[in-house]
Amino acid sequence: MAQKSIKKIFIHRFHCLNNYGTAMMGLVTINELQKRYGDDTEFYCQCNGYSGFDKIQSELAKPVKLKNHKAVNFVTSKYKWVRSYQKRKYLSDAGEVAAYDEVFVLGGDDLSEYYTQKIYRDLLQYWRWSKATKLVLLGQSIGPFDRWRNRFVIKHFYKHIPIFVRDAWSKDYLKKTFGLEKNIYQSADLAFMDLPLQSNKTIETEILNRYNLEKKKYITLVISGLQGKYYTADKNAYFNAYKSLIKNILDNKNYQDKKLVLLAHTFPPHGNEAAQIKDFVNFLKTDATFTTDDLERIIPITDKILATRARFILGNGYLTVTGRMHAAISTLQMGTPAIALSYSAKYQGVIGLNLDRSDLIIESNESKLWESGEIVNLIIEKMAYVTGNYERLSNEIKHKVAIQKQLVEETFNQIASNI
Repeated sequence: MAQKSIKKIFIHRFHCLNNYGTAMMGLVTINELQKRYGDDTEFYCQCNGYSGFDKIQSELAKPVKLKNHKAVNFVTSKYKWVRSYQKRKYLSDAGEVAAYDEVFVLGGDDLSEYYTQKIYRDLLQYWRWSKATKLVLLGQSIGPFDRWRNRFVIKHFYKHIPIFVRDAWSKDYLKKTFGLEKNIYQSADLAFMDLPLQSNKTIETEILNRYNLEKKKYITLVISGLQGKYYTADKNAYFNAYKSLIKNILDNKNYQDKKLVLLAHTFPPHGNEAAQIKDFVNFLKTDATFTTDDLERIIPITDKILATRARFILGNGYLTVTGRMHAAISTLQMGTPAIALSYSAKYQGVIGLNLDRSDLIIESNESKLWESGEIVNLIIEKMAYVTGNYERLSNEIKHKVAIQKQLVEETFNQIASNI
């Protein structure tokens, strides 16, 4: 009998655990593929020096064969015409993935123009890779595209590459705008799945005890490090808005029994929110209206506690207010309401459409909202709405999350059966 070959899987865009959202998607992908392909499967990712395989392994339920992907060396010449040649050669080279059985390009929204506009370069590279091995775009929000090159490549090069979109908006956009349909599969954000260690109650108890937190006795605030690129360029207005929000929460009679957790959700190179929280707490301490009792109710969590513990912090609170979408997803995944401060279409796609929770989204990417302080009123109003409808919202969220989890299960079943 011929020996069964060991599958070699490359998970592209899973570099480290310093962005809890990306970490959750990567951990779920490894966990679900190992279930279906077996323990001998080799998983390759391109660690970037911020966390090693030991950290990734510590977030998984069982031993996994993890190896480092060796990227093609791309030497940049000092001569413009040589650089142009090197770029073209790089886009046409699929050698670095030819040895893999499958390549998964991990979502969520890297293939949109929110972070960079020259998406076509990545798209062309992935298209070339798809000629050398099986390639799947997994858990993606794709578009919207304004740049003609991005639109051209998606329309003419992506008719046969399997794309698992994480929201109905992306599926509809790809179908209506580019005529893509047969290769588009409805999935969900991968982070809606339980994390590999999420059933471990010892870890859950340990992390809550570490910060002296009781279930449903605190509100979590995730102050996004994307300020400047989104929300407002005025950091002082940004901090003042959050300061006013916190003072409102601390003084609100409905939350007198609640602590306020400030959770860092990303670390370098994805944005140093730990440093930002430390700066913000020092900013609060300069305001005489914050009493000693006020400051004692504020719990900054700036340690890199990794994805599972971050989810336990988020999901066990009373509610979350967040400028990071995956912080909202982790909260909602555990049946707890989250108010999402949106800066892109992905919020309406993943939370608004998939969970039918547009009522928990505030469109916040307008400077005037922060500079005038109006954003604070909008958040306080939304918090009052959550408080007045808490049990109904929690039950509805749990029901919708169960549907998203089933979609992710079906996604990996389709992948394992060769789609």
